[in-house]
Amino acid sequence: MSPQPALARQRRVLGRTGLAVSPVGLGCSGFWGHRRFPEASAAAVVAHALAHGVNLLDTGHNYSGFHAEPRLGRILRPLLKHYPRDALVISSKGGTLTGQAGISGAEQRNFSPAAITASCEASLRNLGLDHLDIYQLHGASEHDINDDLLAALQRLRERGLIRHTGINTHSASTLRWMIAHPTAFDVVLLDYNALQQDREPLIDQLHAAGIGVLAGTVLAQGHLLPARRRLPRLADGWYLARAWLKPSSRQLMYSARSMRSAVAAINSQRPAQTAFAYALGHPGVASGILGTTRIGSLDEVLATRPEALSAAERQQLVDAFGDGRGSPSH
Repeated sequence: MSPQPALARQRRVLGRTGLAVSPVGLGCSGFWGHRRFPEASAAAVVAHALAHGVNLLDTGHNYSGFHAEPRLGRILRPLLKHYPRDALVISSKGGTLTGQAGISGAEQRNFSPAAITASCEASLRNLGLDHLDIYQLHGASEHDINDDLLAALQRLRERGLIRHTGINTHSASTLRWMIAHPTAFDVVLLDYNALQQDREPLIDQLHAAGIGVLAGTVLAQGHLLPARRRLPRLADGWYLARAWLKPSSRQLMYSARSMRSAVAAINSQRPAQTAFAYALGHPGVASGILGTTRIGSLDEVLATRPEALSAAERQQLVDAFGDGRGSPSH
């Protein structure tokens, strides 16, 4: 029997879309897209990911103060000479009008058909692409969804500008709405990690309904990892500011202490790998999205072996979660 390929070169089917995605996707957002992070360094992260088998890139129109999409577009242009477009799965998002989602959490949004159509068209111009494989509504709630919006998304699909639709949400009520309306959207990007095990019944139902599930915040924005002794970088200050200023990030930080110890106590892999192994061990999760500015951190996660997390070790994380009262899910 031939050995199993490295994790990033494996493929999982993303729900009913039929898209074959790498179990680790690259998040092109956060400080990765910040103007003070050198674009050559950002390009090196993307090139390294693709060279090692990652085929899923996730970004958003408002990310990094509206700089992430144009940056990714500039980086992709030369890379697409070496990678067939149909081999890549590129996802972006629309609906958020403010560029500070990574810090303040006080976003302004517009999900009107005209705004979503214009945002999608702008994303394609920014990225230099003729279509998006997945187009997500960023932070939409069930109250934002109506027939006019769904019709606008269908028109984008009929024009060939998007292939599949999704919602990026942290709201359990929105996830329940998607389960109750299983044909409205094809994909969901939700927050899921060892600190949010209460997501698992909803992931089961989403998966059963044919909705592809992408997991974000797999490392709980770094709060599942032990503190590292290293010289601080500008990116470290940015992520620390987000941890203190964004309400959902503060909740992750406060709830992570005991789970961080439980993750560190597992010796079969490094903590980041344990965290990814836990999330990818759920059969409903097609891919976990990693956002990073460090090739070393990317390599560490790409070396994850989900099968190395034994049933007993997984149970240790379940026991650490306990009754779930510390979960930041909302």
